[in-house]
Amino acid sequence: MNTLLFKRLQSIKQLSIVNWVFPGSEHTRYIHSLGVMYIADKMALQLKLPVEQRKVVRLAGLLHDIGHYPLSHVCEYPYKESLQDFPDSSYCKSINKKVKNDIDELKERSGHVYMKKSNGCHHEQIGADIVCHNEEIRNIIINECGENAVETIADMIIGNVERTNPLLVQILHSELDADGIDYLMRDAMFSGTSFGAFELEQLIGCMCIGNYKEKEILCISPKGIAAADQYLINKFFSYSQVVFNKHISVTEWMAEQIVNWMQRNNAYFPRSSQLKKWVMNPETEDRYIDFTDNYFWASLQNLLANPLADTEPSFIKYFCRQLLHHSELRFEDNSEVRIVSTDIQVIKQELQKSNYYERLEGWEDRIGILNVRPISKQVRQKDFDKMLQTKIEEGNRHPNELDIVTEEDSFMLQARRLMECICVKEGDELHLLCDDKRSMMQSMYNLKLAIFRTYQCRPEHECAGKRR
Repeated sequence: MNTLLFKRLQSIKQLSIVNWVFPGSEHTRYIHSLGVMYIADKMALQLKLPVEQRKVVRLAGLLHDIGHYPLSHVCEYPYKESLQDFPDSSYCKSINKKVKNDIDELKERSGHVYMKKSNGCHHEQIGADIVCHNEEIRNIIINECGENAVETIADMIIGNVERTNPLLVQILHSELDADGIDYLMRDAMFSGTSFGAFELEQLIGCMCIGNYKEKEILCISPKGIAAADQYLINKFFSYSQVVFNKHISVTEWMAEQIVNWMQRNNAYFPRSSQLKKWVMNPETEDRYIDFTDNYFWASLQNLLANPLADTEPSFIKYFCRQLLHHSELRFEDNSEVRIVSTDIQVIKQELQKSNYYERLEGWEDRIGILNVRPISKQVRQKDFDKMLQTKIEEGNRHPNELDIVTEEDSFMLQARRLMECICVKEGDELHLLCDDKRSMMQSMYNLKLAIFRTYQCRPEHECAGKRR
């Protein structure tokens, strides 16, 4: 906790710019990390893990976010998703074409791959790189828990169940992990909402260890089903009412566009390869320590004040000015389309019926923003088996294709499904909430929220206003 790399998290807000709308949301990744360590330890105690494993679990909880970007997920998104560059002359049209395409291509996810490892420039992979390569942090871990703990903690952070005990990974990297439990409660408390309320003690008190063909699975007993339902539903509401708030969505979107342009042009924000060097090289560690929310806001000032500002896209400069003035793009009244449904085709059709969808591609001074969120990653057993069989048959027909699924793969894919989702243990039998008649998830597991909104985007109006 006294290392500069960990103290850096005191300068990164947990909810980026949410405090503009929910003024109490001033909490940081630092305090969240302390909370995750505490919740992970409660889980370890409930599961009766030995002291040495408990130490590892506590350290992994403490370090799980050490690789976070400024403004949390906002500045990470362009690095992780490789956002495309848009020409300045047709910026809005390009944005809207992509949004329209996203709506048109909405479909049920394949859902056959669970517990995917974080890699590349995902904040978890950055964190694992720090754990493995930073000498100061490595030495602390080795002195406390032994040399093997470094690799275990890194695997717990990125979700690697291939090399490390899956039970330890699930405590930090699943639908029932300490990270999600802490951020739901903490975000609700600081934002002043009640969506973080659920039966925490009952949920953790009902945790137990199941076994699927010698793979340890983090489970709950049947007494924990109601608490687990409550947890998933309130997390869904938290996204619906706070994270996807119409003011927050657009301000975070503007920040993402700015960071995307900066890192692509190596302007203030480093390119992904350079960022990795900051983390891995002791000589540039200070640069990464300074890579905080303050770095983001200073970058906006620098973009507007530098001698080459005239060469920067007008939209990027417009977004910088708006954010520095705590302003946003103007919401188009009555443009919101909000749908909650278990049928993705119903969601797509409702979005496509909107008058704003029809005019989307022709706009030159407005942009559309689409947010989609499922309530859970769960898939019922019969649907998962059918999906796997289809994938295996495709693999048999095209054996030379990449990422094929074979009969040999099916065991591990079944195990990963149980690892990632909330699993109920009854006797020796394991099943997911969505396959339990006592759970609300039996009918709600496939629920999705979609919100489409439009905003005015007119940088030339701002410039004209300044001239007047």
